[in-house]
Amino acid sequence: MKSILASISQPKEIQNLNLKELTQLAEECRQRIIEVTSQRGGHLASSLGTVELTVALLKNFDFSMDRIVWDVGHQAYPYKILTDRNEKFDTLGKSGGIKKFLSRDESSYDHFGAGHASTSISAALGMAIGRDLQQKKHRVIAVIGDGAMTGGLAFEALNHNGSLDKNMLLIYNDNGISIDPNVGAISKLLTRFASSRFYNSFREETLEFAEKAPFSERLGLKVTLQKLHDSAKSFLSPPSMLFEQLGWRYFGTVDGHNLAELLDLINRVKSLDGPIVIHAITQKGKGYPFAEEDSHKYHGVTPFEPVDGKFIKKKSTGDAISFSQVFGDKLGELMERDEKVVVVTAAMLSGTGIVKLQPKYPDRVLDVGIAEGHAVTCSAGLATTGNKPFVAIYSTFLQRALDHIIHDVAIQNLPVRFMLDRAGFVGADGPTHHGLYDLTYLRMIPNMTIMVPRNGAELRSMMEFACNYESGPLAIRYPRGNTAELDDKKSPPLEFGKAHISRKGKDVALFAVGLMVDTAEQVAKLLEKKGYSTAVINARFVKPLDEEVIVKFGQKVKMLVTLEENTVHGGFGSAVLETLSENGICLPTFQIGVPDRFFAQGSPEEQRESAELNPEQIYYRILERLPVMVKKMNTKRTA
Repeated sequence: MKSILASISQPKEIQNLNLKELTQLAEECRQRIIEVTSQRGGHLASSLGTVELTVALLKNFDFSMDRIVWDVGHQAYPYKILTDRNEKFDTLGKSGGIKKFLSRDESSYDHFGAGHASTSISAALGMAIGRDLQQKKHRVIAVIGDGAMTGGLAFEALNHNGSLDKNMLLIYNDNGISIDPNVGAISKLLTRFASSRFYNSFREETLEFAEKAPFSERLGLKVTLQKLHDSAKSFLSPPSMLFEQLGWRYFGTVDGHNLAELLDLINRVKSLDGPIVIHAITQKGKGYPFAEEDSHKYHGVTPFEPVDGKFIKKKSTGDAISFSQVFGDKLGELMERDEKVVVVTAAMLSGTGIVKLQPKYPDRVLDVGIAEGHAVTCSAGLATTGNKPFVAIYSTFLQRALDHIIHDVAIQNLPVRFMLDRAGFVGADGPTHHGLYDLTYLRMIPNMTIMVPRNGAELRSMMEFACNYESGPLAIRYPRGNTAELDDKKSPPLEFGKAHISRKGKDVALFAVGLMVDTAEQVAKLLEKKGYSTAVINARFVKPLDEEVIVKFGQKVKMLVTLEENTVHGGFGSAVLETLSENGICLPTFQIGVPDRFFAQGSPEEQRESAELNPEQIYYRILERLPVMVKKMNTKRTA
């Protein structure tokens, strides 16, 4: 059978296909997604659920002119494949390859990029406003789903356009994660009726008549007719009430995998004026039995065997386990010991390592959905009751709740414990998911304590400390990846605000946090071979810093270097320099961190190399500066 997918050179060609050909195209697209993600990893189940939606939209719209915004983008692999990226799709997640999320610099068909959820309706509304200001006529579509309707931003945008009344189509891809579906014969009948030319002509003509009638205002005829229209739809289709009450015309539900129904409905409503919602029921993982049975497991996948769905095991790394698992295991210990410990997460039970705790502690393991701000403020409320809330969240997602941290937690000095997973470079997910800014945005907040563990053992010690800490908000940031050191006895005792000197030296002092402590140890060995006596200090605390240790080394070494996997601006290194300045210490210093730019997808190792953060690169960077700085310092001291 001739491949239709291979024969398409431009997305517009899809508009020339008949239903049979479109059905074949959808199946080929689905198989392509399974083929590539089984080799490269990626977001499988979400994208399998939107194949027919994507085909139907490309059949009805020309996205070289019309505009579409996909929420998050992890449901948009079919769209990438069908918009000029099929041939390169097997480079998914590779450095220089196809990105896992939509990106305006990857394709002219990607009209808005995003890696975080609930942004699509807001962005699409902005496009609709801009279109009307420029007196253009193209259509604007937003596709939201896969839990993104739990985000407050989505409802803010729904409310806004309910009053603006801009022409815009919203596809609500309901795969069972958010609002309960209303599926059945009556609902389908209502959808066909509500989208028919007869109904819409009748609706508009009766309302127009009521508006022009001389007795309309006195008798309230238009209001009455409007209420009759709305009540009939709301009575027969409960999910419509949410959208209709916010000013959107609702059409649903429709089978999101029935191409004939989708094509018919989209064709019927695409020319209607005002805000329009199509409520499509889809199945996450559709077309791949293993993903259908466990869409959670196959949401974001590592390489797997397509035939049996089994994930390909990575080479054994001995006793190493992930930092996320260390967190989950230690939290389980704390919850068993202390009934006041509660954990709150924003749709990341599995990612943060706490999914196994929920069955055991259903009332104390709370998933609030994709609502990071609510997670933080809810935890603030919990803290006022004497409970001990831990907020388990990715570093990059906590950025969305910065105001809540300041306004609701820090100002009231509430003991909320922020556990920041995925700090630093994260690899293939790219710039929207790197946790490179938390030390900077948290350090500026009064009352905040910030800790960074070197390994799993230190993470456990810091969590123990955090559980008993009641003096204000506290954050612990740790990376994606594994840790081999888990023995608490091998971790030096933890004392509030105190660093640990792991190597003494008198020429160079390397102050480091997190994974960069091990890097500093490697750099120190290289410098020692060059004859430079080098100290390594594991800061442990970024706020408060160990001022005594900083002053001590600042007064005796010839050069002080800071190392962190955080943006070089305003982070750990900046804090150390501020401390030196406050104490009137002037000596050659070198801040080493992530440069001031965004980093594309690739492996974490490739990203660190691009940022010049591997041990050899740091060694040569220091060596290049060291003779010059030492000479300057000796000149100043002589003078």
